Amino acid sequence: MHMHVVSLRSNRKRVIVLKRYSQQKLRRALLNAKASLEIEGLFLTPQEDRLLLDRAEGKMTYSEFLARAKEIAKNG
Repeated sequence: MHMHVVSLRSNRKRVIVLKRYSQQKLRRALLNAKASLEIEGLFLTPQEDRLLLDRAEGKMTYSEFLARAKEIAKNG
């Protein structure tokens, strides 16, 4: 499960809210992003699709994601 931390300020008090995203919500968000790209005429390869899914599921760090994305861009 992926969590997103949001910091809110209210009357000089700081409140931290954790939003938990289920696998279903993550997949839906990725499908929406992919559909938006396709409307613009851009299509993801299966390798790019897997990379985004792995990152969204927390299977890699941001730096690992960037390294793999650069490798795909260089070889693709």
